Amino acid sequence: MDKDRIVLLDALRGLGVLGILLCNAPDFAVPPVVAESASHWPHGTGPATLSVWVVTQWLFQRKFVTLFAMLFGVSIFLVGGERSDKERGAILRRRLLWMVVFGLLHGFAIWYGDVLLSYALAGFAILLVRSWPARKLIRTGLTIWTVLSLLALVGLSVAAFMPQTAAEQTLEAAKMLAKAKAAEAQYGGSFVQSLVQNAKDRLDFLPGEPIIFVMTSALMMLGLGAFKAGVLTGEASDRVYRRLLAWGLLASALVGGLFIAEAVMGLPRGLGMVSVGVQWMLAPPTTLAYVALMVFATRSKVWSAIPRALAPVGQMAFTNYLAQSVIMTAIFYGGRGLGLHGQIDRPGLAAITVAIWIVQILWSRWWLDRFAMGPLEWAWRRLYRGPSPLRKPAVVAA
Repeated sequence: MDKDRIVLLDALRGLGVLGILLCNAPDFAVPPVVAESASHWPHGTGPATLSVWVVTQWLFQRKFVTLFAMLFGVSIFLVGGERSDKERGAILRRRLLWMVVFGLLHGFAIWYGDVLLSYALAGFAILLVRSWPARKLIRTGLTIWTVLSLLALVGLSVAAFMPQTAAEQTLEAAKMLAKAKAAEAQYGGSFVQSLVQNAKDRLDFLPGEPIIFVMTSALMMLGLGAFKAGVLTGEASDRVYRRLLAWGLLASALVGGLFIAEAVMGLPRGLGMVSVGVQWMLAPPTTLAYVALMVFATRSKVWSAIPRALAPVGQMAFTNYLAQSVIMTAIFYGGRGLGLHGQIDRPGLAAITVAIWIVQILWSRWWLDRFAMGPLEWAWRRLYRGPSPLRKPAVVAA
């Protein structure tokens, strides 16, 4: 049973790190000011482009970064144990401090969209509450998430329906496109130009860290609470998972309906802002529906191949997450490889994403057949815990 539960957690982590890539792909390929926009997307709004955008917003966006945050909350407890365990608590703090370092290096030197720094900072908050019972963690995390999400939804709704003249809309679009064009020239330039522009964009994201810290902490509480309640270990009853799946499907239907309506109606600004707010608010139930599906897959003779394929990816999630950034910046940033920044539309990004999924699934299996952990997991572990063997011990025939 313990082995099965570890496979489930690793499979969920693998699902999270692969799913995140499709959401992040536009942020590698075009400047951040237009990466999340459908109406100002540099390659237009053709049927194929909009179809990929709708699928991404409906089935991927917010779900897998939410799942990843929940699972990071679980790791706080698995590494640090109970709060009374001072020795493991010291190891956990060193682990988080080194993650801060990795996050800063990743965000400023590789890709501005780093989440490691946010997770590490939230982890310092979660280590203080890691001994709370499941019910308290879930209630607290859900309360924080619901309150802040509702406030954001109200704010977006008010802003969405504020009157705006055609001249104001044109001016706003012109400023956005001018900023995007300037950033595009830098990202497509030399290695130093792309490095400097990436660092500038990373600095632009830092003022949002306080709200990200609170929201991420809430998700980590939910994840740790779900773990302690047996939901993330496959120990909950079928009834619990059926309920999670039902609520998640309802939430997903609402989110999907909003984005499909937005695409059909020509991407109205007001509906777009409301859709994003609803998507954000309903991220936890839609994410838990994926958890329920994965649990059912592990219990099925037919579908259990899926979690088995994903588990090695999750076991090497740290390596695979940073590898995605290295691969994508090598494809799109100037001076690092192909320099295709601004040249690939959404269908092309989806194809690149699928190709990387396949490579990482195969690569992770190959590596873990020979080594005990991923290369960056080993380096990180060595920094916060001390020397650890990387190679698996040789099997001696009887």
